[in-house]
Amino acid sequence: MPDLLLQTALHPHLHGHGHRSSPASPSTACTTGCSFGNHHHEPSQTPSASSSHPNLLSGASSLSSTGNDINSAQLADLIAHYGTSSSIAWLDRERYKIWRPSQPILESDFIPVQGYLRKDPFVFAWGNPLVSSPAALEKTARAFIAFAEANHLRPVWSCVDHDLEAILSGDALGWATVSCIYEDVIDPGHIVELAGMEKDKEGGHSIRDLRRNLHRAEEEQVDVHEVKRGDWSDKDKEAVEAGIREWKAHRHGMKLDPMTLEPWVDESHRRYWIAKQKDKVVGVEILARTGPLSWQIVKCITFHHAPKGTSESLIHAALKDLHLENQYATETLPTIVAPEDTSASETTETPAESRKNRVTVSFGITAADHLEPGHNVGGWKVTVLGKTYQAVSGIVGLIKMGQYRNKFLAMHEPMFVCYPANGFGLIAVGALLMALRH
Repeated sequence: MPDLLLQTALHPHLHGHGHRSSPASPSTACTTGCSFGNHHHEPSQTPSASSSHPNLLSGASSLSSTGNDINSAQLADLIAHYGTSSSIAWLDRERYKIWRPSQPILESDFIPVQGYLRKDPFVFAWGNPLVSSPAALEKTARAFIAFAEANHLRPVWSCVDHDLEAILSGDALGWATVSCIYEDVIDPGHIVELAGMEKDKEGGHSIRDLRRNLHRAEEEQVDVHEVKRGDWSDKDKEAVEAGIREWKAHRHGMKLDPMTLEPWVDESHRRYWIAKQKDKVVGVEILARTGPLSWQIVKCITFHHAPKGTSESLIHAALKDLHLENQYATETLPTIVAPEDTSASETTETPAESRKNRVTVSFGITAADHLEPGHNVGGWKVTVLGKTYQAVSGIVGLIKMGQYRNKFLAMHEPMFVCYPANGFGLIAVGALLMALRH
């Protein structure tokens, strides 16, 4: 049964399902004014969200994808300040389109930005939109939905956090939501502390495994260090590029990946660590900034013949460097003394305040071991989606990735896929898989 579900999702035309569109005339542009180029729209088969909810933004036809007015450098800078691990993928401009509302949204200090994938008849918004304040999320979401519907596309929002999930599943929109993914977030200071403890001390199986691999790499004389921007030698840069080419060539089977690995994209907001053995580069790790104190591990790759423990050494070295830098910056911050006539000295620090100046590192999105229903969904639909998810995750090894990340004691922060009621069946699953397929 799971095999049939998976085949139906990936190849709907073989099973008598799917969206059949008439071929577009190559010389006829879309009459709706959308910026997707020359194509043809079939009449929408599902009720419009804007018609079901008249309080959506009016003037949907005036909303258009204005992503062309933001260049890659501007986009990268916004992601570095307001982004998430999902929005890093938008820098792959060959795969992702960029949408911005045609009218400013007052709750945001800048015009919001949303990256998306398109696979007719669906448009998959990827991650939360970039806004300066969560207060702008609802109007931004409504504007994007209106944009999709004006172009006769079915919107689906993937990899969103609790804030946006609550908006989309609320009474006004009533979208269905499921969670089958989470973001793996690491506390560098905690890992550095546990990894440095003696073998018989605290840590559990995951940390003991991490220590063993770090020790193996040390015995093999693997040296890891950061290469600052402008300090790359031609030899090391060529070695990294050759190693990545080899890594790509040896990937087998169906792979789902939200972004293509291009090591030198947005160097100004990235940091690089390389692993060497006997002066030969055997691995590279790339981190991208997603906030003042947050980073994402874009990729950590070990090359052919790299000693066991090289990947753990790369990640541990980066975590240690970030932790020490943040520790130094925190210690050098000026101390603010509260006036004596206030009760500030009697208050205790809340957990939120204690985490305020702590750096975090994300592995990005990881597949959960099962699909969990969220809001406005249940019954047989959850069963079918769950079986399809299990089939896909088993074939492409999604869950194995999470097992590796557990050795760094990553905290699992649930993420959601959100869609209009009756808008995310097997056909949508197949469209999303094909959009992510490499």
